[in-house]
Amino acid sequence: MKNERLFARVELLSRKLDDSPPEGLLVLDSDCYSEAEKTLFKKAEEISEEYHRTGDIQVLVKNDDLTAKCVYVIFKRLTELYSYTMPQLISAYTLLDQEIVNYFFKLHFLSFEADLIQCLNNLQSWKTTDCQEFLSDLKTYGPPLPPNSKRFQRTQF
Repeated sequence: MKNERLFARVELLSRKLDDSPPEGLLVLDSDCYSEAEKTLFKKAEEISEEYHRTGDIQVLVKNDDLTAKCVYVIFKRLTELYSYTMPQLISAYTLLDQEIVNYFFKLHFLSFEADLIQCLNNLQSWKTTDCQEFLSDLKTYGPPLPPNSKRFQRTQF
């Protein structure tokens, strides 16, 4: 009887969890940031408010380095979260040694970041017509590996 109740509870929880994306944006708790980072974000918000109030683009240009620092801090936090969480999940799901999974995850993840940065640097040299042709092909043929592709399904782990 106890197993039947447990099974029923698991089934109920499974039905409540679906694959639909969460509503709204992902929010990082502000407590995860240091006081210096919070001050940085506050200053960036003040600059943004000044730009919206005055419409002076020079306010943004003059403080471009501050914006870049904000983007870097957020990128760093998201990378830390992903790099910490994914190897643990993969290790738990596959029952492989976590240290080994962590090594290969970081090897491939950091290679991905380096490849992406190189790709983005190349994209900056594209002409407007190159971008339009690429977007046209993307609309016509779709992405090569859509997120709902079988390649990304659970059976691949």
